[in-house]
Amino acid sequence: MNTLPPEPEPVSTAPPSAFQRVISAYERLAETDRAGDWETLRSEEDVLVEAKAIDERVRAGEDLPLAGHLLAAGATTAIAGLPGDTGLAEVSAVAVQRLTQAGAVVLGRAGKTSVPAVVVSGAADLGVESGIPHREAAFVLRATPGLIPDAPVFYARELTLARLAMGTATAADAWPASFRLSAGEHPRVAVPGAAELAPLPVAIRRSFEAVVTAFAASGMRIQALGSLGEPFDVLLTPFSLDLAAPELPTVSVPLGEVAGEPFGITLATAAHEEQLALDLASLLTAAPAGEPYAATSVEFVVFGEQVRGRPLSAWLTELGARYAGDVLTASQYRMVLLDGPEAGVMPGAQALTGERWTVSPAGFEQLRDGLGAPLRVTPVRLENGTSLPAITCDPMAESTELTSYRDWRAYLRFLSTAKARSA
Repeated sequence: MNTLPPEPEPVSTAPPSAFQRVISAYERLAETDRAGDWETLRSEEDVLVEAKAIDERVRAGEDLPLAGHLLAAGATTAIAGLPGDTGLAEVSAVAVQRLTQAGAVVLGRAGKTSVPAVVVSGAADLGVESGIPHREAAFVLRATPGLIPDAPVFYARELTLARLAMGTATAADAWPASFRLSAGEHPRVAVPGAAELAPLPVAIRRSFEAVVTAFAASGMRIQALGSLGEPFDVLLTPFSLDLAAPELPTVSVPLGEVAGEPFGITLATAAHEEQLALDLASLLTAAPAGEPYAATSVEFVVFGEQVRGRPLSAWLTELGARYAGDVLTASQYRMVLLDGPEAGVMPGAQALTGERWTVSPAGFEQLRDGLGAPLRVTPVRLENGTSLPAITCDPMAESTELTSYRDWRAYLRFLSTAKARSA
């Protein structure tokens, strides 16, 4: 008989307030004596006033995704009220304005090469600067030039925070109508050849080869850079070999130290295809994939031959669509068998399983225009109460009832089993 007292219920603790985070930051700065990393450090009193205002906005119910995160700016990034390369700035850089509007608190301006250092040391949560990225022991993100004024570079110790900061600093209307959010389940990853890697230390080459092997094991199609002019989706290089053109977006991932030096990889993509690199970085670090970087992406649901592993999923890949997870509808639908074969979803009284995808606005228009009757796009209500556009069919398209399967793949498995038994 167990006579031990029951385990106490876990006590949930609220995250520290912006005010508390600022106090802790200045205490760490005093303890570590790293004043040399800063060109201009704001007074603790001024920063605490801003932090208190952020806490009040949060308590009032305002959604501030970066509430209380501490920001360090680079020497060339304008911060209102602080001296910089061009004198005293009257207005902050656009990226800084958007980050602070989302709740970030500016600690000050780091030295010319110290932004990644203050982030890695923990003095700041985020760093932002213009110019060439300094790839050390932090995640470093650079968006397509034109998406954010002054093309800032973002630094953070966590990929999810760096991605959130870059997304926050990007205005929705900066995106073009067409862009890719995915290259499918097996993207083409180009890597430097032996000649490009030869000058690097042996330990770096071996560590980079281990990363390439891990990507290959995850289903990536690895190819040598420049081999027969073959196109690729993502360029993968080690920190110490920057082959990406300055106009390309990049995601740099720290992977510890090798031979006493920071080691990591950089993923570069074509313009406006940052999501391809972000998803590979998430795969490598096991960080949550999160929502798409592009704020203008359109969510939709599929039920039939467009689901992953089925023939028409290749069409979604051509459109640059990105799989975002399985969904369950509200108990308001039924499924029938259409010619093709294909699943037809229409109003009924059952919950059905489908897949949620995201695509660019232009890709969504192509999807909608490319459907043949009786398929069409109409809103579908999900079990969580939200509604999304989905591929459904004309309610008049009566056919064999499949609702009892509740999932197109379940019906296909039934067919496969039935054929095996009759063989």
